[in-house]
Amino acid sequence: MEFISVESNAKEVTENVEKPTENTETEEETHTYNISAEYKKSTYQTEHWSNIISTGKYVTLLITTYFRWGSFEITLTDKEKEEILKKESIVINDYDCSCNELIDGCSQDDEIENEEQYTEEELREIKKLIYWYQEETDDEMNEEYDSEEEYILDMDVLEANGWDLSDTTYGIDSTCELELISD
Repeated sequence: MEFISVESNAKEVTENVEKPTENTETEEETHTYNISAEYKKSTYQTEHWSNIISTGKYVTLLITTYFRWGSFEITLTDKEKEEILKKESIVINDYDCSCNELIDGCSQDDEIENEEQYTEEELREIKKLIYWYQEETDDEMNEEYDSEEEYILDMDVLEANGWDLSDTTYGIDSTCELELISD
């Protein structure tokens, strides 16, 4: 039986790995900016909440909140800067970015993603998981969910019913303003 030392094995593996080619001619210089909407009530966040219903289907609930103002830190090439300044709708997540602040949520909408793929019975179950949670107290033991009643969206109810926040998308539904913060 022949033994191979770890050192020779490691060398052998690294010799077979392709080294990335460096092309400094195509690498563009980037700059970091503060980006914000030109108009108020145009900055939004969409939270993607997920759950599994009794039929085994995955469900995604989209909760979109619009804010009076918000700002993000974004890193752009000169070409991306030119393109983004022409856009009237920007998905911030499509760039190297981070959220600085979102100020004064002024409206909120929720929708079930691909709602048309669910049966009426599945939709009743989904809406119950979104809007209604029955605590085990003596006063509420006889209370039932009423699919005809209008309920208010409550994050605590979502979490109590097994919903998980799986992603958040940020965007601007207007033209934007850029302020250079670093070269």
